[in-house]
Amino acid sequence: MGRLLGSAEKFNDKQVAETLAMLVEYGAKRGATDIHIEPHERFVLVRYRIDGALRGLHKLPRQALGTVMAELKRQAGLDAQEVESPQEGEYTALMGDDRTEIRLATMPVYGGEKAVLHLSSNPGDPVDLTELGFWGEGLRTLKSVLANPHGLITVAGPRHSGVSSTLFSLLKDLNSPLVNIATVETGAKHHLPGINQTYLPNGLSMQDGLRAVLNQDPNIIMVDNLPDGTTATLAVQAATTGHMVLAGLHAQDSAAALLRLRHAGVEPFLLLTGLRASVGQRLVRVLCPDCRERYQPDDEERAQLQAAFGLTTPTARKQLHQLEMAAAPVIFGDVRQLNSTPSQITHLWRPSQRGCEACGHSGYRGRTSLTEVLTNTDNLHKALLAREAMPLSSLQAAVLKDGFVPMRLDGLVKALRGQTTPSEVLRALSVQA
Repeated sequence: MGRLLGSAEKFNDKQVAETLAMLVEYGAKRGATDIHIEPHERFVLVRYRIDGALRGLHKLPRQALGTVMAELKRQAGLDAQEVESPQEGEYTALMGDDRTEIRLATMPVYGGEKAVLHLSSNPGDPVDLTELGFWGEGLRTLKSVLANPHGLITVAGPRHSGVSSTLFSLLKDLNSPLVNIATVETGAKHHLPGINQTYLPNGLSMQDGLRAVLNQDPNIIMVDNLPDGTTATLAVQAATTGHMVLAGLHAQDSAAALLRLRHAGVEPFLLLTGLRASVGQRLVRVLCPDCRERYQPDDEERAQLQAAFGLTTPTARKQLHQLEMAAAPVIFGDVRQLNSTPSQITHLWRPSQRGCEACGHSGYRGRTSLTEVLTNTDNLHKALLAREAMPLSSLQAAVLKDGFVPMRLDGLVKALRGQTTPSEVLRALSVQA
């Protein structure tokens, strides 16, 4: 890349435009969601966010920063002369028959300006729930809930945790010529033929959009965010009056999503009347199947894992083994090779230090979801109908009595099956909404 630009005296606007096109093409081909262009003292560093992690892969001449920023702003329709204030814009990059939508955000920093390019390629059709990371009892519960003609399903997680992908996979399962499906979305992330998608224009609130959609005689409604109590109450009321409502929430997990709705002013009885399921999720990197390594943890690592994942009792370790046996046929399905016994973890997996060509020598390739599915049980009823809203930890403890499998346990099962690592699971779960 640097050789293409050459020195500050030699490169021209065409070379800069070609270099930027190469950067975007490189990122798009490797599944990058963002490209960071950052000024340093002697060079401009280009970093790519791939599978949720930033990688610094290219350097440009320091003298090229001003021209690079000017070209980016020109393409995004921004003021190239404004360097003291942040700016945001959009443009489309064409690579043969492929289109990549780019949101550009610039920011003055020490040493010049920084640019972040948010890449949004055509995501294609939503994938099945199994491909997202759902399996076992959680998957069966969701399939059963989707068979109901009405009710509320919430999908909760921090930003960039795959909530939109799950909402559209649920819609894919529900899509039929016999029903009217309408969405209210804050931005275009997926497109599903056969449904009526509304993207909120500037000035129109989610509440206004939801009220308008309810006048369109929908059977199924999806809102990608419930930003306030009024909108949340309207969505829950719709779920109790004959509509199927799918709603995204920024919340720590499935239990926290319900507490958030209660704290926002949704009446507990109304919430429990409409609720069918609350889903929590995170994204973790997947170990490269071509170069991952299986190993035996020592006693110290086993003790650390037991403490971190709540496996301090024989009953908990036995449950983990039972879950791994249930997962073996569907997650890297060699049922002959289990990595736990009823009493302990015997083997784990880790990334190769050198990686391979298939994973770009990172040891990881792609991402999957950690998932949990909370349903409407007697213990949940008692907890949410209590006069005083209980702390999140108490609500989580209450639902565990019903056989609920939390995300941390789902993640450890996937680590045993070689999909990811315990450290990846713990890192993902440390991200707060």
